[in-house]
Amino acid sequence: MPRRAPTDIEREAAEALANALAGLGIAAAVSYGENDRDLSGSDFTVDVEGREFDAEVKTVVTAAHGDQLARSLRDRHRPLIVVAQRIASDAKRVLRRRGVNFFDMRGELRIVEPPLIIDTRLPATTGTLSAPVGPLQSQVAKEVAIGCLLTPDQRHGVRELARLLARAPSAVSAAMNGLRSAGLLTSAGEPTRPDLFHELLSVWRRRPVPLAGLPDPTPGRNATRLGLGLDDIHSTTGWALTDTLAAASWGMPIVARGDYPPDFYVPSQAELRAARSLLGGVIDAADRACTVAVAPVRMVCRQRFDHSETSGRRWPVVNHIVAALDIAQDKARGLETLSDWHPEGIVRAW
Repeated sequence: MPRRAPTDIEREAAEALANALAGLGIAAAVSYGENDRDLSGSDFTVDVEGREFDAEVKTVVTAAHGDQLARSLRDRHRPLIVVAQRIASDAKRVLRRRGVNFFDMRGELRIVEPPLIIDTRLPATTGTLSAPVGPLQSQVAKEVAIGCLLTPDQRHGVRELARLLARAPSAVSAAMNGLRSAGLLTSAGEPTRPDLFHELLSVWRRRPVPLAGLPDPTPGRNATRLGLGLDDIHSTTGWALTDTLAAASWGMPIVARGDYPPDFYVPSQAELRAARSLLGGVIDAADRACTVAVAPVRMVCRQRFDHSETSGRRWPVVNHIVAALDIAQDKARGLETLSDWHPEGIVRAW
């Protein structure tokens, strides 16, 4: 029975694996077989220094699928290499533990079949394939990522996210396609954890401006000029508390004294200019009464949460993903602090 022609994805994966091995000075020859039985159910075979391996090609291997994949592959007669555009960190740990070889096309290769032992991260010059450039460059893509990470154990559809984000379905669909191509979303719209969070973290930018005064939440002319949006936080856009105090209100085990200066996101440059004008600037950031920054995406100031009853904070706060992104900006202990945070009633995305 004639073997079906390999798909573009399979050819791309085979070429990337061969190039990666060649970059390490290791000879490799790829074969697609003359018929299906030659491949024993694999997508292609590869000869590495005289040792033959089956190759199983996947677009994305998520943490949830890693164990299932390892179990399904354990009875192969030949040693196997899982080749994927993206393999989640937790999935790699499972594959290592179960002795399954893998090639993450972003640049990590593990082939352990003594005497052949390769377990390394690959330099860009080895010809490995990276994810398409810029899947999280647009505001919509960042918002789609946040929307998916809010409930990372669920599937997400275009219309559901479009309603959540108040974005056009066509824009959401394009953003989701870009994230899928980069291996950051599965075909069902499930985020690849923790990869999507860390990819979003790498492009997340907050540029806080220290101010001398605090905004007065009392309704009035200044509150209107500042665009605080405190009349009805669920239907208006306005200032949102973020970083340390917001994370604490979400239950992060973080210590902040009672007079810790709050950090705010504001909807636009107009509110930032008004804040500078009414609240004044400081020369030394240590003297600040608060900081303000223009929100990286509009949903930050559109979807705010009232934690006043549980935390005593009078200001509406950002969602827990935005709070986590801002905490993680601290290069000294941000990720360490985040790793210790296990929010009650929330599925971790990091």
